Amino acid sequence: MSTALPAWLPDRAALLGELSTAAVVGATLYVLDGSLSSAAGAAVAFFVLRLLTDLAEAAIGDYADNALFGVLVLVATGYAAVLTPPSWLLAVGVAVGGWFLLDGVQHLRHGVTRDEVGIQYSHDGSIVTGLPKALLVRFAEPFLL
Repeated sequence: MSTALPAWLPDRAALLGELSTAAVVGATLYVLDGSLSSAAGAAVAFFVLRLLTDLAEAAIGDYADNALFGVLVLVATGYAAVLTPPSWLLAVGVAVGGWFLLDGVQHLRHGVTRDEVGIQYSHDGSIVTGLPKALLVRFAEPFLL
């Protein structure tokens, strides 16, 4: 029997890394909340979410995780709308989820990978002028593709 994982699954090192990250998330929630069942559920949910994003990237392409995250944020915002939160919270949820979904879809549609994105994440000049400029360019990128 072969011990190799299928090609569409992340390798064992990546799986162990995701599992350890989920354990840290669960441990942190346990320390903050004290509920073992909530911490374990959050750790499992985090691990499944990370595994789904890795699988989406392997099956569909780079930036598929952004599209999946955008859909999840929009679904969570729709669920929150039933609970009648403040309208500003719904607007932020729609804006964030919509941007991630648009960013993922645009990059997938045009075949642009993370390696090809030409945004300098280091700010040129002072932090007052360079960092906001870099953030603005990154936020505008899905609209400019």
